[in-house]
Amino acid sequence: MIVSSKATDIIELLKGQLIVSCQDYVEVMVEAAIRGGAAGLRINNPVNVSLALNKTELPIVACNKMRYPNSPVYITPSIRAALALIKNGATIVALDCTQRHRVREQPTEIIAAIHENGALAVADLSCFQDAVYSIEAGADILATTLTSKFDADFIRLLSAFGLPVLAEGGINTPELAKVAIDAGAWAICVGTAITKPHLITKNFKDALSEQHGV
Repeated sequence: MIVSSKATDIIELLKGQLIVSCQDYVEVMVEAAIRGGAAGLRINNPVNVSLALNKTELPIVACNKMRYPNSPVYITPSIRAALALIKNGATIVALDCTQRHRVREQPTEIIAAIHENGALAVADLSCFQDAVYSIEAGADILATTLTSKFDADFIRLLSAFGLPVLAEGGINTPELAKVAIDAGAWAICVGTAITKPHLITKNFKDALSEQHGV
């Protein structure tokens, strides 16, 4: 495995920190995340990785969402998708490491290619079996990205493997972020709760409507 020292140093910088997932309006959201004190970013597709790196030196967890017919796997589903991110400067690459049907390479092959090009691999998981599979495939970091809801017990279970755990999914309050860290998460990744102003607006509106029947 050929992983750059820069990549491993970045993991240490993220310990106990907040990563903001900026999937839309990337330039604006990256600036907002930086101003708010985020320690890292999760960015989709090579072009957006380049845009983000032009604005900041914060660590970036990069993914490349690509859909193929007859497969539900779309988060960095191939070696080609992973290498495009690394070519544009990514040092940490996230990929779907579920055991669902795929039409391109298997996670073991994708992770090997990521390592050969000096980057680290984040395994996006949905369950415990995915974690076992991901570790066998050579993943460096485990992420709860594909779980259906926030689950502190699952984070606790994953942390027992000894790899850094990135808690992501369903973390919609600062209190839950603290619960995740207490459960053993290495870092927290939050997207929708921070970067979707229309949903934040709707939450306020719905709360008022519920109270006043409007």
